Amino acid sequence: MRGQRENRIDLLRGLSLLLIFIGHAQFTFSLTFQQSRGFCDASEMFVLLAGMSCALAYYRPDAGLQLERPWKRAWRLYLVHLLLFAIMAIVCAIVIGTFGQAALATEMTDFWQDPLYQGFQALTLSYMPGNLDILPMYVVLLLFAPFAFLLHDWSKSALMALSCLVWFGAGLGHINFPNEALEGHAWYFDPLSWQFIFVIGLYLGLRMKRGQSVLPYNRAVFAVAALFAVAAIPLNLAIHLGVLDSPFGDLHHQLVSKTNGGPLRIVNVLAILYLAWNIPAVKAAADHPALRLLCFTGRHSLPVFSAGILLSFTAVVLMTLNPDMPIVLQLLLLAAGCALQLALGWRLEVRKTARDMVGSYGLRRAA
Repeated sequence: MRGQRENRIDLLRGLSLLLIFIGHAQFTFSLTFQQSRGFCDASEMFVLLAGMSCALAYYRPDAGLQLERPWKRAWRLYLVHLLLFAIMAIVCAIVIGTFGQAALATEMTDFWQDPLYQGFQALTLSYMPGNLDILPMYVVLLLFAPFAFLLHDWSKSALMALSCLVWFGAGLGHINFPNEALEGHAWYFDPLSWQFIFVIGLYLGLRMKRGQSVLPYNRAVFAVAALFAVAAIPLNLAIHLGVLDSPFGDLHHQLVSKTNGGPLRIVNVLAILYLAWNIPAVKAAADHPALRLLCFTGRHSLPVFSAGILLSFTAVVLMTLNPDMPIVLQLLLLAAGCALQLALGWRLEVRKTARDMVGSYGLRRAA
């Protein structure tokens, strides 16, 4: 694995980005579509893969506390988050002035009631309207990553045990960071809970980095993972549609909590990743030229994700201004949004390839 790019990560991450866009766009079918993939959705897969990618990009074996590169990335994410916030705030102002429907369209009416105070809260990541606390969660996770690397070098078991303990305590005690923009006054993605999914990804990525086997095939584990992943789809959809009562009773909400990374979500995403890693067709698809656009999209996740946030925000505004939008137009919006993200991934990959070729040519000339 050393020196060789793992295209399955890019493929799954690219697919996750498109699914996240569909969920955020709030089409009339978005919520049902999200619930039709089992107890988890694309968010868990994306965070799990982000942990793997973080380990592959920033970990150096036995190098001590490695702050510079992951913290530099965290700072960049913070700046991108503020840029997205500013763009959405400006669009909100335009909607207020033109249509007077900002409350429904943008979830940012409170910001313009007191922009100075809310702006200060935005800078401190304590005011984040819907879909805008995702990058801040990654900021927190990247700030934590160097210490996870250090603990991993000391004891892998201690890292996983501590991460699990923090996840369990945060979920049970509903310990979270403040977010005044949402009804619950807390982050929608609690970093103290989601760090467990991220750390599992880190652990897998560190095994890959060291050239060790990742999710090795076992017939019994594969069968159980397949059974769980397949059964979760109709079961979760039936519960969502009210056709069936949850077999977990009053515990169901906690088991599938998105804010706290519920255990059914974690088991489900791990089952899906295990299947994807051990089905030869997935590996073949990731390496096939026909799917390279999807891989490029996953390879350039930050700009594509940012574009997806703005595209989904645009779709929400359009859906709000036209609540009876025909399904055909919604599907056209969906196709256009996905196509634009794929095109952006392709463009960024072309530019990166050209830059790498120029750099390689310069090195040869210098030699």
